[in-house]
Amino acid sequence: MDCDGGRAAKKGEQIYISMKEYPFGVLPLANVDVNGNLVEFADMVKLPYLHEAAILYNLKRRHREGKPYTRTGDIIIAVNPFQWLTHLYTEKKRSYYSNRLVWEQTDKDPRDGMEPHVYEVSALAYKGLAFGNVDQSILVSGESGAGKTETVKIAMNHMASVQQGPKSEADADIAQLDPVVDRVVQSNPLLEAFGNAKTLRNDNSSRFGKYLQLQFDNSSAGAVPSYTRSTCKLVGSKCEVYLLEKNRVTQHTEMERTYHVFYQLLAAPDKQKYWPKLAGKRNEDFKYVGKSSTTKIEDMTDEEHYHHTVKVLRMVGVDDNMLKELFVAIAIVLQCGNLVFGAKGGDRDKSEVTTRTEIKDLAELLGVDDAVCEMAFTERTMKTRSETYKVPLKTDAAKEAADSFAKEVYGKIFLWVVDQVNSATNAETNYQGGGRDDFGIIGLLDIFGFESFKVNRFEQLCINYANEKLQQKFTEDVFRAVQEEYESEGIELAEITYDDNTDVLDLIEGRGGLLAMLNEECVRPGGNDQDFVQKALMANKTSPCLIVNRTDRMSFGVHHYAGKVMYDADKFVSSNQDTLPTDLEELGKASANSIVSRTEAADTSGKPKRQKSNIVGQTIWGKYKTQLSSLMTNLRTTSSRYIRCIKPNMRKVPVAMEHVPTIEQLRCAGVVAAVTLARSAFPNRLDNQAVKFRYNSMWDKNAFPSKQTNNMTKEQQAKCIAEAILTCALKEKETKNKEGKIVRQFVVGHTKSYFRAGALEYLESNRSTGLDAQATTIQKYMRGAVTRMRLRDMVEGAAKREREARLAKEKAQREAQEKAEREAREAREKFEREKAEREKARAEANQKYLDQIAKLENDLKFEESEGKRRLKNAADRKTEIQNQIASLKEQTSEDAKRKILEPKKIVAQQKKKVAEQAKMIDFLKKENKKIRKEHDKVQQKYDVVAENNEKLLKASDIAGDDFDKKEEQMSKVDSKNKTLSDTLNEAKSLNAQLKDECMAKQDAYMSQAETRLEYQKTMARILNMIQDSSVEAQLIEETVCWALEAESESKTIMAALEAETAMM
Repeated sequence: MDCDGGRAAKKGEQIYISMKEYPFGVLPLANVDVNGNLVEFADMVKLPYLHEAAILYNLKRRHREGKPYTRTGDIIIAVNPFQWLTHLYTEKKRSYYSNRLVWEQTDKDPRDGMEPHVYEVSALAYKGLAFGNVDQSILVSGESGAGKTETVKIAMNHMASVQQGPKSEADADIAQLDPVVDRVVQSNPLLEAFGNAKTLRNDNSSRFGKYLQLQFDNSSAGAVPSYTRSTCKLVGSKCEVYLLEKNRVTQHTEMERTYHVFYQLLAAPDKQKYWPKLAGKRNEDFKYVGKSSTTKIEDMTDEEHYHHTVKVLRMVGVDDNMLKELFVAIAIVLQCGNLVFGAKGGDRDKSEVTTRTEIKDLAELLGVDDAVCEMAFTERTMKTRSETYKVPLKTDAAKEAADSFAKEVYGKIFLWVVDQVNSATNAETNYQGGGRDDFGIIGLLDIFGFESFKVNRFEQLCINYANEKLQQKFTEDVFRAVQEEYESEGIELAEITYDDNTDVLDLIEGRGGLLAMLNEECVRPGGNDQDFVQKALMANKTSPCLIVNRTDRMSFGVHHYAGKVMYDADKFVSSNQDTLPTDLEELGKASANSIVSRTEAADTSGKPKRQKSNIVGQTIWGKYKTQLSSLMTNLRTTSSRYIRCIKPNMRKVPVAMEHVPTIEQLRCAGVVAAVTLARSAFPNRLDNQAVKFRYNSMWDKNAFPSKQTNNMTKEQQAKCIAEAILTCALKEKETKNKEGKIVRQFVVGHTKSYFRAGALEYLESNRSTGLDAQATTIQKYMRGAVTRMRLRDMVEGAAKREREARLAKEKAQREAQEKAEREAREAREKFEREKAEREKARAEANQKYLDQIAKLENDLKFEESEGKRRLKNAADRKTEIQNQIASLKEQTSEDAKRKILEPKKIVAQQKKKVAEQAKMIDFLKKENKKIRKEHDKVQQKYDVVAENNEKLLKASDIAGDDFDKKEEQMSKVDSKNKTLSDTLNEAKSLNAQLKDECMAKQDAYMSQAETRLEYQKTMARILNMIQDSSVEAQLIEETVCWALEAESESKTIMAALEAETAMM
């Protein structure tokens, strides 16, 4: 049985169940209704049967139905749906959870009847702060790709909505945020640009831990809470970050990417304004970035993300010169990756930068001299008591120095961005002029989940150490919730037993634990990874949580709460040294870039000291432990709520759920441990009313009477009945402890009955035996009823049949009479209807004749009037024509006079026109001659073309004859091909037969070979047995000969078989 780590690592229990106790020898289905269908539970604490399979299938059922959230007491399990379910995140949905959980007053649990949701956690956290005046925290955990970052954003956006106060249905769809709140909400994606990257599991994976503290002003709240308006306002935020994955700056796998901001800078359309030499640069021009096939992250291109990042940077006050310095610092990191080092003058013990252009560009960005910049990477300053001297570095060490410098610079960039965000959003300086610090806090912790890979290194140990600390608090909170439930049900707390992870934390952070041993090895001159492992194993050899790998001196393991993890200690010491050589530190300080040259305040906590060293700073683990201790101190002052994010499948597709990865995540998230703790003494439970209904058949009321009275409430009566039923049904399962006291397999609370392991299964398997008496009673009453029915039929059968016959005859006569009357009525109605139709047709025809006569009369009158009108028009026309003739005569005479008076003018005009026409004729003649000449030339060319065409026709005739010959040859070739095809088909058929024969022979050989091998193994076992037990040398010698002979024959058969297989 898998244990949860800690003290549980040294103990476990296997329980064997006899299948004979169950009907048909199979386990009964769990958590099903009367029809055998799986019942879905929104709160898994209410699962009657509790085990990993029940938890898994309940989550799977809800996941398939588009319900990503499931409740486990006060814990929300969020299964990533890999799709945006819009209906779950509308403003109306936010207002619904806010109003129900915060602004509406009720004596009952307000979550009853509500679907689990992230909004439930955020609303209750706000309520606890606003009305309870207790700081809150929401802890979100899960593996990469489980949706932690998105869940934090959803919760933060909801708290920005709920702090506005209660909303009516009319205002439910309206979302309005003031500038301060909007700045807080918008600052979160900014950290994603600098701290998130694409990994194999997630396109937008957070590579750092984050604790976001939302600050609320609750000073206007009175002694009596107001449920009609909000008195607790969101006024700012602060963010703390943990353990940024700096190694991703310098290296990542082919399918992954480094941090988003590098790609955003290189995709920026105005990148040359930060550094002119960025113009035209692509991702593959920088080794730290490389070529990427990813074009979009969360449906936005890198260029679109760049514009959004710059917009938010300006919102938090980073613009103009500060914005330029920020992107120049990022360019410095990129440029470090392009440095190439080679042996200086052929001496392998010395190095120099071979890419001179790259080092000059880097020096230009830093604002230092080229030689100073190169020397910082290729030499190391060493100090002794009496002198200081330079030591040249090899090419590998120089490259490591460049990478270290790049990681250090990026770490400063990240922390600088966090500081800028905090400066723009913290309430201490931005709310009401600053100066206040008495703000309520709701913390949102987004931190990496438990990790276990094929190869686990220093980073995984740090991450798992953080999860152990969080699991310790988680266990305490869950135990507290279980304690409250047991007290409300009236159950003794002595029944609760659970395992914690104190031993694991002692192993890691104890005085002689892994942390102390590693820090000691980092301080010791010549400290190395192997010595660290051996010292740690020796100092903690009595720890039940430490796993010793006897085949690898560089490996050790730890029993974590989520399971066993083996760690490879390679580079543990170097990874723990959060150090930078003095030369590189001085190079950074000398930089003209204020971000690169900035220094952090020294923190002496957890820092192993080294005198006169060229190494500065403290160890990673020491710093991390200090941060984690501070975080846990802050969390313990808050009321914590938990959201466990689960990645249902590795393909990142909707609906699907892979069982093994999901259940492993549930274990790592502590969900199984939490529910196990909740059910530590009594893993199964049922409502008392359900106990009465299901197991009443197993109750002997005379032997075990109920103690209920009429003065009791229904709840108290149900408790008494349930106790009597279970006492009777589980009497045989009672045991005695070491003190001789009887231990019952159940406890009855005020509203629920709790069962020890196996008790509920026993009840289910034996429930059918108590149903025999009830089945006999049912059969008795049913048989009596059937006999009485038969007797009644015998007595009343004849009268009934006669009455039925008479009624049938009367019914037939009545139906016949009704039919005759109906037919007569229908005939009469038909005659009347036809008569009316005939009269109607006659009237219509007469009316039509009269209409025609009237029409003819109207036409005659119209023709007469039209004729008179035409005669009148003709007379008028005649008069008009006569008038026109007279007018024309007068006009003609006037024209004649005018022509006689001007004959000379007309003659001159005519002569001029004749002269112009003559000139035109001469021009046309000349053009005609030109056209004739060109026509002659064209005719000559045409003759040549005609001659060539005739030649081509002849050649075509010859080619046609050749084509006929070729076609005849092709027909012959087709005939030959057909013959060859037939031959090929016959060969294929023969080949198939041959293959079948070969396969059959191969099977025979294989069978024979396996038989021979089995015979050989048997002979080996016989030989071993004889050598161990026999003292007769002759028998041993003969047996050895037989074994050698069997081995030789087996090898011969296998060689023949392999040769024949190779030939096939």
